[in-house]
Amino acid sequence: MSIEDQVIGSAFAICAGMFFMGAVPWYVLRYVSRGGMGREQMPPLPRGRVPIKGFGLIDILGVSLFFAFYAVPWYLSGSAEESSVLTEPGELSFALIFGLIVQALQVGMVFVILFRRVNPMEAFGLWGNVDWRKVALAPVAVVIMWAFMISLDAAGYNVWIGQFVEGDGKQEIITLFETSSDPLVLVLMVVVACVGAPLAEEVIFRGYIYGVAKRFAGIPLAVVFSGLLFGAVHGNLAALLPLTVLGIILALTYEYTGSLWGPIAIHFCFNALTVVIQLIFKFNPHLLEEVEKNAGFILPW
Repeated sequence: MSIEDQVIGSAFAICAGMFFMGAVPWYVLRYVSRGGMGREQMPPLPRGRVPIKGFGLIDILGVSLFFAFYAVPWYLSGSAEESSVLTEPGELSFALIFGLIVQALQVGMVFVILFRRVNPMEAFGLWGNVDWRKVALAPVAVVIMWAFMISLDAAGYNVWIGQFVEGDGKQEIITLFETSSDPLVLVLMVVVACVGAPLAEEVIFRGYIYGVAKRFAGIPLAVVFSGLLFGAVHGNLAALLPLTVLGIILALTYEYTGSLWGPIAIHFCFNALTVVIQLIFKFNPHLLEEVEKNAGFILPW
Protein backbone atom coordinates (compact mmCIF):
# COMPACT_ATOMS: atom_id res chain seq x y z
CA MET A 1 0.00 0.00 0.00
CA SER A 2 1.37 3.38 -1.02
CA ILE A 3 1.84 6.30 1.35
CA GLU A 4 -1.03 8.07 -0.40
CA ASP A 5 -3.35 5.13 0.30
CA GLN A 6 -2.21 4.96 3.91
CA VAL A 7 -2.87 8.66 4.51
CA ILE A 8 -6.28 8.66 2.84
CA GLY A 9 -7.18 5.47 4.70
CA SER A 10 -6.07 7.07 7.96
CA ALA A 11 -8.27 10.09 7.23
CA PHE A 12 -11.29 7.82 6.79
CA ALA A 13 -10.35 5.97 9.98
CA ILE A 14 -10.05 9.22 11.94
CA CYS A 15 -13.49 10.30 10.71
CA ALA A 16 -14.98 6.96 11.72
CA GLY A 17 -13.33 7.20 15.13
CA MET A 18 -14.50 10.76 15.72
CA PHE A 19 -18.15 10.07 14.94
CA PHE A 20 -18.96 6.37 15.29
CA MET A 21 -16.59 5.50 18.13
CA GLY A 22 -16.48 8.86 19.87
CA ALA A 23 -19.43 11.21 19.49
CA VAL A 24 -22.20 8.62 19.08
CA PRO A 25 -21.26 6.36 22.05
CA TRP A 26 -20.80 9.43 24.26
CA TYR A 27 -24.22 10.70 23.21
CA VAL A 28 -25.91 7.33 23.79
CA LEU A 29 -24.35 6.87 27.24
CA ARG A 30 -25.19 10.40 28.32
CA TYR A 31 -28.70 10.81 26.95
CA VAL A 32 -30.24 7.59 25.62
CA SER A 33 -29.29 5.38 28.59
CA ARG A 34 -30.75 7.93 31.00
CA GLY A 35 -34.05 7.87 29.18
CA GLY A 36 -34.58 4.22 30.05
CA MET A 37 -35.85 1.44 27.77
CA GLY A 38 -33.91 2.90 24.86
CA ARG A 39 -35.77 6.19 24.98
CA GLU A 40 -33.84 9.32 24.12
CA GLN A 41 -33.62 12.03 26.74
CA MET A 42 -33.41 15.18 24.64
CA PRO A 43 -30.25 17.20 25.33
CA PRO A 44 -30.02 20.96 24.83
CA LEU A 45 -29.66 21.67 21.13
CA PRO A 46 -26.27 23.17 20.17
CA ARG A 47 -26.29 26.85 19.42
CA GLY A 48 -25.69 28.31 16.00
CA ARG A 49 -27.73 29.33 12.98
CA VAL A 50 -27.99 25.84 11.50
CA PRO A 51 -31.20 24.23 12.83
CA ILE A 52 -30.94 20.56 13.74
CA LYS A 53 -34.33 20.00 15.31
CA GLY A 54 -35.72 16.72 14.03
CA PHE A 55 -32.38 14.98 13.53
CA GLY A 56 -32.26 11.82 15.65
CA LEU A 57 -30.72 8.44 16.26
CA ILE A 58 -31.97 7.10 12.92
CA ASP A 59 -29.61 9.54 11.21
CA ILE A 60 -26.62 7.61 12.55
CA LEU A 61 -27.66 4.98 10.00
CA GLY A 62 -27.98 7.67 7.34
CA VAL A 63 -24.45 8.96 7.94
CA SER A 64 -23.23 5.34 7.97
CA LEU A 65 -24.72 4.77 4.52
CA PHE A 66 -23.02 7.83 3.05
CA PHE A 67 -19.75 7.00 4.79
CA ALA A 68 -19.86 3.47 3.37
CA PHE A 69 -20.76 4.81 -0.09
CA TYR A 70 -17.50 6.78 -0.21
CA ALA A 71 -15.13 4.70 1.92
CA VAL A 72 -15.93 1.13 0.88
CA PRO A 73 -15.37 1.60 -2.89
CA TRP A 74 -12.13 3.40 -2.13
CA TYR A 75 -10.85 0.56 0.04
CA LEU A 76 -11.95 -2.07 -2.49
CA SER A 77 -10.48 -0.35 -5.54
CA GLY A 78 -7.21 0.81 -3.98
CA SER A 79 -5.40 3.84 -5.40
CA ALA A 80 -6.73 5.76 -8.40
CA GLU A 81 -3.67 4.80 -10.42
CA GLU A 82 -4.67 1.15 -10.24
CA SER A 83 -8.18 1.72 -11.57
CA SER A 84 -9.12 1.67 -15.24
CA VAL A 85 -8.97 5.00 -17.05
CA LEU A 86 -11.64 5.97 -19.55
CA THR A 87 -10.35 7.55 -22.75
CA GLU A 88 -13.12 7.31 -25.36
CA PRO A 89 -15.39 10.39 -25.58
CA GLY A 90 -18.52 8.21 -25.52
CA GLU A 91 -17.37 6.43 -22.38
CA LEU A 92 -16.40 9.69 -20.71
CA SER A 93 -19.76 11.30 -21.55
CA PHE A 94 -21.64 8.30 -20.18
CA ALA A 95 -19.52 8.28 -17.01
CA LEU A 96 -20.12 12.00 -16.41
CA ILE A 97 -23.87 11.71 -16.99
CA PHE A 98 -23.97 8.68 -14.72
CA GLY A 99 -22.09 10.70 -12.10
CA LEU A 100 -24.71 13.46 -12.29
CA ILE A 101 -27.46 10.87 -11.87
CA VAL A 102 -25.72 9.43 -8.82
CA GLN A 103 -25.42 12.89 -7.31
CA ALA A 104 -29.13 13.49 -7.87
CA LEU A 105 -29.96 10.12 -6.29
CA GLN A 106 -27.83 10.98 -3.25
CA VAL A 107 -29.69 14.26 -2.79
CA GLY A 108 -32.94 12.35 -3.13
CA MET A 109 -31.71 9.89 -0.51
CA VAL A 110 -31.18 12.76 1.94
CA PHE A 111 -34.75 13.93 1.39
CA VAL A 112 -36.07 10.37 1.83
CA ILE A 113 -34.13 9.83 5.08
CA LEU A 114 -35.48 13.10 6.50
CA PHE A 115 -39.02 12.52 5.23
CA ARG A 116 -41.71 13.55 7.72
CA ARG A 117 -39.11 14.43 10.35
CA VAL A 118 -37.37 17.42 8.81
CA ASN A 119 -38.26 19.71 5.93
CA PRO A 120 -34.88 19.95 4.15
CA MET A 121 -35.79 23.11 2.26
CA GLU A 122 -36.48 24.94 5.52
CA ALA A 123 -33.84 23.20 7.66
CA PHE A 124 -31.11 23.86 5.08
CA GLY A 125 -32.20 27.47 4.69
CA LEU A 126 -32.91 27.04 0.98
CA TRP A 127 -36.01 29.17 1.21
CA GLY A 128 -37.41 31.65 3.66
CA ASN A 129 -35.46 34.42 5.35
CA VAL A 130 -32.06 34.14 3.66
CA ASP A 131 -29.53 36.89 4.37
CA TRP A 132 -28.30 37.31 0.80
CA ARG A 133 -25.77 39.94 1.89
CA LYS A 134 -23.87 37.22 3.73
CA VAL A 135 -24.21 34.80 0.83
CA ALA A 136 -22.75 37.49 -1.45
CA LEU A 137 -19.50 37.30 0.54
CA ALA A 138 -18.70 33.98 -1.18
CA PRO A 139 -15.93 35.50 -3.37
CA VAL A 140 -14.17 36.69 -0.21
CA ALA A 141 -14.01 33.12 1.10
CA VAL A 142 -12.69 31.95 -2.28
CA VAL A 143 -9.93 34.57 -2.16
CA ILE A 144 -9.01 33.38 1.35
CA MET A 145 -8.90 29.78 0.15
CA TRP A 146 -6.69 30.59 -2.82
CA ALA A 147 -4.40 32.68 -0.62
CA PHE A 148 -4.05 29.65 1.64
CA MET A 149 -3.15 27.37 -1.27
CA ILE A 150 -0.66 29.87 -2.65
CA SER A 151 0.91 30.10 0.80
CA LEU A 152 1.22 26.32 0.91
CA ASP A 153 2.99 26.36 -2.44
CA ALA A 154 5.31 29.19 -1.35
CA ALA A 155 6.20 27.22 1.78
CA GLY A 156 7.20 24.23 -0.34
CA TYR A 157 4.24 22.06 0.63
CA ASN A 158 3.46 20.96 -2.92
CA VAL A 159 7.06 19.96 -3.60
CA TRP A 160 7.19 18.06 -0.30
CA ILE A 161 3.89 16.23 -0.82
CA GLY A 162 4.92 15.38 -4.38
CA GLN A 163 7.54 12.99 -2.97
CA PHE A 164 4.76 10.71 -1.73
CA VAL A 165 2.50 10.85 -4.77
CA GLU A 166 2.90 8.83 -7.93
CA GLY A 167 2.69 10.83 -11.15
CA ASP A 168 1.74 14.51 -11.07
CA GLY A 169 -0.63 14.13 -8.13
CA LYS A 170 -3.66 15.31 -10.06
CA GLN A 171 -7.06 13.74 -9.80
CA GLU A 172 -8.03 11.65 -12.82
CA ILE A 173 -10.86 14.01 -13.74
CA ILE A 174 -8.40 16.92 -13.99
CA THR A 175 -6.12 14.96 -16.30
CA LEU A 176 -9.10 14.12 -18.49
CA PHE A 177 -10.14 17.77 -18.53
CA GLU A 178 -6.69 18.77 -19.75
CA THR A 179 -6.40 16.06 -22.39
CA SER A 180 -9.95 15.74 -23.72
CA SER A 181 -10.93 17.76 -26.79
CA ASP A 182 -14.49 16.49 -27.20
CA PRO A 183 -16.92 19.46 -26.77
CA LEU A 184 -19.63 17.35 -25.11
CA VAL A 185 -17.16 15.95 -22.57
CA LEU A 186 -15.89 19.43 -21.73
CA VAL A 187 -19.42 20.79 -21.31
CA LEU A 188 -20.40 17.87 -19.07
CA MET A 189 -17.27 18.37 -16.96
CA VAL A 190 -18.16 22.04 -16.49
CA VAL A 191 -21.72 21.08 -15.51
CA VAL A 192 -20.45 18.50 -13.01
CA ALA A 193 -17.97 20.96 -11.50
CA CYS A 194 -20.11 24.09 -11.38
CA VAL A 195 -23.60 22.68 -10.89
CA GLY A 196 -23.60 19.06 -9.78
CA ALA A 197 -20.81 19.22 -7.19
CA PRO A 198 -21.84 22.48 -5.45
CA LEU A 199 -25.47 21.41 -5.12
CA ALA A 200 -25.11 17.71 -4.33
CA GLU A 201 -22.03 17.84 -2.12
CA GLU A 202 -23.34 20.75 -0.06
CA VAL A 203 -26.66 19.01 0.57
CA ILE A 204 -24.84 15.83 1.56
CA PHE A 205 -21.79 17.08 3.47
CA ARG A 206 -23.00 20.34 4.96
CA GLY A 207 -26.78 20.02 4.95
CA TYR A 208 -27.02 16.42 6.17
CA ILE A 209 -23.72 15.05 7.47
CA TYR A 210 -22.72 18.29 9.22
CA GLY A 211 -26.22 18.67 10.64
CA VAL A 212 -26.22 15.15 12.07
CA ALA A 213 -22.71 15.52 13.47
CA LYS A 214 -23.70 18.82 15.10
CA ARG A 215 -26.71 17.10 16.67
CA PHE A 216 -24.56 14.47 18.36
CA ALA A 217 -21.21 16.21 18.89
CA GLY A 218 -21.68 19.98 18.77
CA ILE A 219 -20.30 22.54 16.36
CA PRO A 220 -16.47 22.21 16.75
CA LEU A 221 -16.26 18.46 16.18
CA ALA A 222 -18.94 18.58 13.46
CA VAL A 223 -16.95 21.22 11.56
CA VAL A 224 -13.73 19.18 11.69
CA PHE A 225 -15.45 15.85 11.01
CA SER A 226 -17.37 17.06 7.95
CA GLY A 227 -14.32 18.93 6.64
CA LEU A 228 -11.93 15.98 6.96
CA LEU A 229 -14.46 13.58 5.44
CA PHE A 230 -14.98 16.00 2.56
CA GLY A 231 -11.23 16.01 1.92
CA ALA A 232 -10.87 12.24 2.25
CA VAL A 233 -13.65 11.23 -0.14
CA HIS A 234 -11.80 12.81 -3.06
CA GLY A 235 -9.08 10.19 -2.63
CA ASN A 236 -6.17 12.44 -3.53
CA LEU A 237 -3.25 13.08 -1.18
CA ALA A 238 -2.20 16.37 -2.75
CA ALA A 239 -5.74 17.70 -2.42
CA LEU A 240 -6.44 16.29 1.05
CA LEU A 241 -5.27 19.28 3.10
CA PRO A 242 -6.65 22.02 0.80
CA LEU A 243 -10.03 20.31 0.48
CA THR A 244 -10.22 19.63 4.21
CA VAL A 245 -9.63 23.33 4.87
CA LEU A 246 -12.20 24.18 2.20
CA GLY A 247 -14.67 21.81 3.86
CA ILE A 248 -14.11 23.52 7.21
CA ILE A 249 -14.64 26.95 5.62
CA LEU A 250 -17.86 25.70 4.01
CA ALA A 251 -19.20 24.37 7.33
CA LEU A 252 -18.34 27.61 9.14
CA THR A 253 -20.02 29.56 6.34
CA TYR A 254 -23.13 27.40 6.76
CA GLU A 255 -23.23 28.33 10.44
CA TYR A 256 -22.52 31.99 9.71
CA THR A 257 -25.25 32.37 7.09
CA GLY A 258 -27.73 29.81 8.42
CA SER A 259 -28.38 28.88 4.81
CA LEU A 260 -26.92 26.26 2.52
CA TRP A 261 -26.83 28.90 -0.21
CA GLY A 262 -23.70 30.28 1.48
CA PRO A 263 -21.49 27.19 1.05
CA ILE A 264 -23.12 26.46 -2.32
CA ALA A 265 -22.06 29.91 -3.53
CA ILE A 266 -18.48 29.43 -2.29
CA HIS A 267 -18.28 25.95 -3.79
CA PHE A 268 -19.59 27.24 -7.12
CA CYS A 269 -17.21 30.23 -7.21
CA PHE A 270 -14.21 28.08 -6.25
CA ASN A 271 -14.96 25.43 -8.87
CA ALA A 272 -15.87 27.99 -11.54
CA LEU A 273 -12.63 29.88 -11.03
CA THR A 274 -10.69 26.63 -11.19
CA VAL A 275 -12.48 25.63 -14.41
CA VAL A 276 -11.71 29.02 -15.98
CA ILE A 277 -8.02 28.61 -15.12
CA GLN A 278 -8.02 25.09 -16.55
CA LEU A 279 -9.63 26.34 -19.78
CA ILE A 280 -7.12 29.17 -20.09
CA PHE A 281 -4.25 26.72 -19.73
CA LYS A 282 -5.90 24.21 -22.04
CA PHE A 283 -6.26 26.65 -24.93
CA ASN A 284 -3.01 28.48 -24.14
CA PRO A 285 -0.56 25.64 -23.41
CA HIS A 286 2.42 27.99 -23.43
CA LEU A 287 1.05 29.60 -20.25
CA LEU A 288 0.89 26.23 -18.52
CA GLU A 289 4.59 25.71 -19.05
CA GLU A 290 5.28 28.92 -17.14
CA VAL A 291 3.21 28.01 -14.13
CA GLU A 292 4.35 25.44 -11.60
CA LYS A 293 1.84 22.65 -11.22
CA ASN A 294 0.44 22.47 -7.68
CA ALA A 295 -2.58 21.46 -5.63
CA GLY A 296 -4.10 24.88 -6.16
CA PHE A 297 -5.26 23.69 -9.58
CA ILE A 298 -7.04 20.56 -8.38
CA LEU A 299 -10.79 20.72 -8.64
CA PRO A 300 -12.62 19.81 -5.40
CA TRP A 301 -14.88 17.12 -6.88
